Amino acid sequence: MRLDLLYNLGFDYDVDDFTLKPITLRDGDEATLWFHEPTGHGILASEFWVQDDFYSQQYRDEFSADSEGRRKKSEEHFHIYKELNDRQFNMFNHYLSNNTKFLEIGCAHGGIVSRVDNHGVKECHVIEPNVLDSSFVKERNPNVIVHNSLFDDVNLSNDYFDVIVAFDVVEHVFNPKDFLKKCFDYLKKDGILVIGVPNHDDVLLTNYDCQRYQEFYYHKAHVNYFTESSLLDLCKSVGFYGRVNSFLDFSFFNHVHWQQNNKPMSTANTAFVGDVTKNKKINDFYKKVELEYEKLINDEMLGGALIFKGTKK
Repeated sequence: MRLDLLYNLGFDYDVDDFTLKPITLRDGDEATLWFHEPTGHGILASEFWVQDDFYSQQYRDEFSADSEGRRKKSEEHFHIYKELNDRQFNMFNHYLSNNTKFLEIGCAHGGIVSRVDNHGVKECHVIEPNVLDSSFVKERNPNVIVHNSLFDDVNLSNDYFDVIVAFDVVEHVFNPKDFLKKCFDYLKKDGILVIGVPNHDDVLLTNYDCQRYQEFYYHKAHVNYFTESSLLDLCKSVGFYGRVNSFLDFSFFNHVHWQQNNKPMSTANTAFVGDVTKNKKINDFYKKVELEYEKLINDEMLGGALIFKGTKK
């Protein structure tokens, strides 16, 4: 691990605590990961990083397919991820009012910001580099101010926003500390930051014997692989006060499907949805299993995602 690379990423860690780990990326390419032994944080070796312009078009082209390889459009994603976006919105909706100035970074198909817009806020901004997603969000939400750009290339007012959220974004950026500093500057005093990232302690990765998931988990668009410790370290280093929680983003049944079939379920349902049988007692049993599994995984900090929720003091 190079000291200059670690410095640019924003981590105050000892380079001697990193070891190289061979990994297979989602597209089948072999790569290497710098693994931080004390925290479990992973950093993709820099020779495998994608370029900034990758996100304007190519990212969606390569990573918008379902488990059967079928490409999905923005509108299809909007409906596919409805249940997940509901759960993400519920993490912060109690902070919103008709006086709130809101910013979402990396809004993708706009599932979350549509809920914010419908809820009613004073001002709503999103930043999204993908042209097709940006156009879709703008068309669907005419009241939302859409910035079709990378976060690095946008200049907004400091001490302006009440709430900033970014789901599945920070793992992509080459300088996560600078990213968080910019969020800190944009927020008002006592403003709220909510970010979600994949969990490097994901139970499917660390506890299940599922080689295909190991290969699915890592891909070239992710620079950083966070754990509870490394995410909290980074947010605190910028000046945020808060905590990290585990989030079971996909269900117990999806985990079983991975274990048995070496691929995810064909739907994006992230929790128990609907009835499995005609028998109410059996359905109630399945729901109980789902809820108990979710609690267990989140108590052990093994969910597929980590959520930092904090304030600017």
